[in-house]
Amino acid sequence: MDRALTSKFKEDTKFASKYEIDVINRLTDLNLQYDDLILLEKLPGMDYRKRVYIEEDTQIGILEFDLLDLEWKFTPAPYYYQLVNTRKIQLKPTKRRLKGKYLKEEFVENLQEYLEAVKGSDNFLGVEVGDFIGVGVKRERGIKLKDLQRKKKDISIKKIRDYLEENRDRIYGLLEYSKGILKRYIERYRERGYVINASFSGGKDSSVSTLLAREVVPDIDVIFIDTGLEYPDTLKYVKRFAKEHDLNLHIVKGDNFWDYLEREGIPTKDNRWCNSVCKLIPLKNFFLEHYPNKKILTIDGSRRFESFTRSKLGYTRRSGFIDFQVNLFPILDWNAIDVWSYILLEGIPYNPLYDRGFERIGCYLCPAALNSEFLRVRDLYPELWSKWVNYLKRYYTMDEILRGFWRWRELPPKMRELKKLLSKKK
Repeated sequence: MDRALTSKFKEDTKFASKYEIDVINRLTDLNLQYDDLILLEKLPGMDYRKRVYIEEDTQIGILEFDLLDLEWKFTPAPYYYQLVNTRKIQLKPTKRRLKGKYLKEEFVENLQEYLEAVKGSDNFLGVEVGDFIGVGVKRERGIKLKDLQRKKKDISIKKIRDYLEENRDRIYGLLEYSKGILKRYIERYRERGYVINASFSGGKDSSVSTLLAREVVPDIDVIFIDTGLEYPDTLKYVKRFAKEHDLNLHIVKGDNFWDYLEREGIPTKDNRWCNSVCKLIPLKNFFLEHYPNKKILTIDGSRRFESFTRSKLGYTRRSGFIDFQVNLFPILDWNAIDVWSYILLEGIPYNPLYDRGFERIGCYLCPAALNSEFLRVRDLYPELWSKWVNYLKRYYTMDEILRGFWRWRELPPKMRELKKLLSKKK
């Protein structure tokens, strides 16, 4: 694909949601508005962890959910302190290397503020020295200079609409590229006698891929699988979306999860039997009944930026469960920010859960979801939360449930370490 069509970000990146804006405002001295251009780039971590940008090259910090303390935390980067009007430690100009060093009183110009900062409750402080700005971290021995960057001449928060206008041509170029993929593969598979349909989960990616597929195949069948574990908002959204866009929507009912639970055990990241029971088996049966003796090409919204596993996808993949189905991924090369840009440019309605602290739209008890999302279920859907937690209590303590230990059959190293830290905390 032409590099001019790709996002500047190497990892999956999106606009901050209303919920994330509220969290950042609560943790910082910022007063962000919902239409401000705040970009969040995915980072490796135990749970939610993202770089926070106000421009594509201006990081102001890291937002993460701490699984030990079960709370949101914001770690400021140097440019955060250039953006906000807060107290900063002023250092005298020096040729000494300061980054990674503890600050000494002899190098501090505003000594009184420095001494107050050492005794204060803030863990992070802004530091200025000449044309540089940095972040000081409070330690037992004093304040350590964590990072130092040359100041930017002009630093301010833009609006989302500014980004959309700047990237409009690139987004629509990406759109045409994906349409080309659809046309090419659909023609190829039609010649082989395949039936064409689209998979719609109620999430942002499948919304875009479904609408693109319909532009190429106007009467395309759209398949939504109701696992019985969907969020109520998702079910309402799917029906509303289908009606608004006049889709040939087919709702496939999944097998009852609770009927299999005792036999199969708690579903985990490394044993997602629920995917077969609630999705794949019902889907296969629907295909056999609705398209007897036919092979299927299904348009799917999966993207390579979503995960390490999907990063290795090609544009098509034969289903590992349904032997007569092939999946086609027309937006495989899109970053999340591209998906969101297209949605906002076109005014496409999206699932309201994205504004309420979710970025994975699926089953409410999915082990693959972030633990921060699982805790949002408690806040927004207490009845669903209680039903699942009451079952988990048979095997886990409440501390373990709240931190998501149930999501693995065998805990990975990072979760084993968390378990040790939790024991020490008690």
